[in-house]
Amino acid sequence: MMIWIMHMKTDLPLTADAERVARSTQLSASSTRYRDPLAAINWDGLDLDAAWLPESLLSLHGLDAAAGLSAMQLRALSRCEFVSFCELGLWLEALFMQKLSGHVLSHIANDPAGYGYQLHELREEVGHSLMFLELHRRAGLGFMTPPDRRPALARWFARLAPHDSLAFWAAILIGEDVPDRFARAITADPALPEPVRAITRLHAREEARHIAYARAMVHERAARLPAWRKRALAPLLGEVMRQFLRSCFFPAASTYRAAGLADPGFWARAARANPHRIALMHRCAAPARTFLHAQGIPV
Repeated sequence: MMIWIMHMKTDLPLTADAERVARSTQLSASSTRYRDPLAAINWDGLDLDAAWLPESLLSLHGLDAAAGLSAMQLRALSRCEFVSFCELGLWLEALFMQKLSGHVLSHIANDPAGYGYQLHELREEVGHSLMFLELHRRAGLGFMTPPDRRPALARWFARLAPHDSLAFWAAILIGEDVPDRFARAITADPALPEPVRAITRLHAREEARHIAYARAMVHERAARLPAWRKRALAPLLGEVMRQFLRSCFFPAASTYRAAGLADPGFWARAARANPHRIALMHRCAAPARTFLHAQGIPV
C-alpha cells in the first residue's frame, strides 16, 4: 500500500512550460554569485568556550529541573545542541543529494532550465555539507546522534518515492522548511559568535531558494492530483513530519552526555516533555503544515 501511494505520479508534460522555465532561470541567476562556505566563514573566530545557541533555543529552556545548571554547563549544552542540529542537516542533505544526483540527468533534454537550477542546488548542498563537517571537526565532539534516531520513514521516502512525485517534494519541503525556521532564530541573535551566525545566515540564504523550488514543485504536482489521492498520501506525510520533528527538536541522550551532564537519559526525557520546546517545535512546523494543508494534504 505504501509503495503504491509513493509511486503515484502526476501527468506532467515532458516539456517545461514558460512559468517553470522562468522560475528555474531566476533561481539559477540568483545562485550564480556562489562562494564556497569554507572560504566565506572566519573559522578562526569560532569561540570554543562561548554559547552557540540562544538560551531560549536550548531543549531544556524553561524547565525547573534545569535551573540548577551552571552557566558553563549551559554553554557546553548549547555547543552540543548546535552541532547536533547541524548533524541533522548533514544527514538530510546526503539523502537529498543522493536522490537528486541520481535523477537530474532526466532533465537535460526535456527541462534544461530545471537541470541547470538543480545543478546549482547540488553545488550549494555540497557546500553546506562541507561547512557542517568543518564545524564538526573544529568542535571536536564526535557524532552524537546514532543512525537509528533518524526518521526511518524519511529514509524510505528518499529511496522509494519517484523524484518527480508529490510525495518526494512534500517530504523535501518538510525537511527544508522546518529547520530553516529554527536556524533563522539563531541568525538573529547578535550575542552569538560570528562564525555560528555566518553558518546559519549562509545556509538560510541559500535554503530560501531551495524552499521556494520545493514549494513550487509541491504546488504543481498537487494541482494535478485528485483530492482522494492527496488524502491517501496525507497520513504517510504526517508520519514523516512527526518523525522528523522528533529528530530535529529532541536531542538524543548522547547529546547531553557530550555536554557533560549527569544522567543524560533523564535530560532527554525531560526535553521531550518540555512544553516550551514543544511550543517552539509547533511554531517552526506551522508554515509547512499550513502550506501543505492548502495543497489538500493535511499533515
